[in-house]
Amino acid sequence: MKQTTRLAAVGCGTIGRRRCEALPPGTELVACFDTDASKAEAFAKDFGCQSFTSLEALIASSGCDAVFVATINSALAPTVKACLAASLHVLVEKPGACSFDELSNVTVPDGMILKLGFNHRFHPAFQKLHAELTKQGEDPILHMRARYGNGARVGFDREWRAKVELSGGGELLDQGVHVLDLASVLLPGLEVSSSISDTIFWDMEVDDNTWALLTTPERQVFSLHVSSTEWKNEFSFEVYTRKRKYVWSGLGRSYGVETLTIYTMKPEMGPPDVEKFEFNGPDTSWLLENENFVQAIRKDASVFGGYEDARRVLKLVGEIYRYSENSRRKHSASAAHPKWTR
Repeated sequence: MKQTTRLAAVGCGTIGRRRCEALPPGTELVACFDTDASKAEAFAKDFGCQSFTSLEALIASSGCDAVFVATINSALAPTVKACLAASLHVLVEKPGACSFDELSNVTVPDGMILKLGFNHRFHPAFQKLHAELTKQGEDPILHMRARYGNGARVGFDREWRAKVELSGGGELLDQGVHVLDLASVLLPGLEVSSSISDTIFWDMEVDDNTWALLTTPERQVFSLHVSSTEWKNEFSFEVYTRKRKYVWSGLGRSYGVETLTIYTMKPEMGPPDVEKFEFNGPDTSWLLENENFVQAIRKDASVFGGYEDARRVLKLVGEIYRYSENSRRKHSASAAHPKWTR
């Protein structure tokens, strides 16, 4: 019989709550901390755990084995460092740090687990897509494209995500890391070919729209557009092979019903055969990701979405920002945004 894994939450906001609402069997939430003491106290009451007034106190006295870290971006890496140094396993929400360099300064001791919150990997449509592509191994990927956008909300440009010193970047570092991670799972070796990252609507110092084109050494292409001027929330991830087209659309809730549609070309071409899979149930991605984290701690599974995956994505983010900035300077020196040259 396996021992119960004792978990703590650092960061008691919306994402911290969502993470802790999906605890797998064999785990117990024993502690929480937030810089907003009232938020931590409410969280502790709702989840039946102990609240602490500092990270140091939680580490010293909670008796936990592992920690969920769901803070603002600027606090992610320092919190992870402190937890790992205390021999606590960590699942940290994306992007894991404000930049590639900041995350690269985090050292993961031997035997410790550092998992990144890439829950989109655990959506049923992606798992089905990944399985189908693996099964059809003789049918290589030609190109892919993704669109991920939200309509934000009143006051969005005054929130912490809009401040570069707290967020590290804008829409690319927020929603963009998810699609970059998914693309990197399917097409390892992606490199940035071109990009435009700009602030076209919101009154803030980080990007509200980013477009990028990435390629592999085999000249496979991935294009993305992430946006906080979508007005109607949307998610679309498309994969094109020599014989098929795969369309993953929706994430549930405001993004619409999650579906995977597979179009298969006929030998005579013309209209393709169509298979559509709908995933109408509750969002299980958080639970499945939490299970993977706990299984990795118990050495029953490998981490799916870890430290090196996050470094790879953050390196691409930095390259996209730098390419856009260099292009901007080349065409108009007055339009430079030095805040993005991290």
